[in-house]
Amino acid sequence: MAANMVRPNPEVATTMHALMADQAAQPGKMFGSPCYKVNGKMALGVFGDGIVLKLGAARSRALIEAGAAQSFEPMPGRAWREWALLTEGFESAGPLLAEAVAFVRRETGG
Repeated sequence: MAANMVRPNPEVATTMHALMADQAAQPGKMFGSPCYKVNGKMALGVFGDGIVLKLGAARSRALIEAGAAQSFEPMPGRAWREWALLTEGFESAGPLLAEAVAFVRRETGG
């Protein structure tokens, strides 16, 4: 892994894997971090001490504005508008993870 890449927290990865046990998504890696994909496209994954979710621009913005998530900026100043970053409350995040899987499934026509 490159020196400037954010390293995935193994405890967060373990929690994510447990939450994804019943989801129809394929485990994999993206940018050196554990993730889950739907039809070959990343739906969610570990980023440092958080879980990043692809939920679409409107839903991500709503979660960020409500204080339930943070803007996902893999490089400072470059927000990915369709993504939201969870940094706490992972144990109750199962519905959001399922929402990310469903969003990417719709987006990829599957």
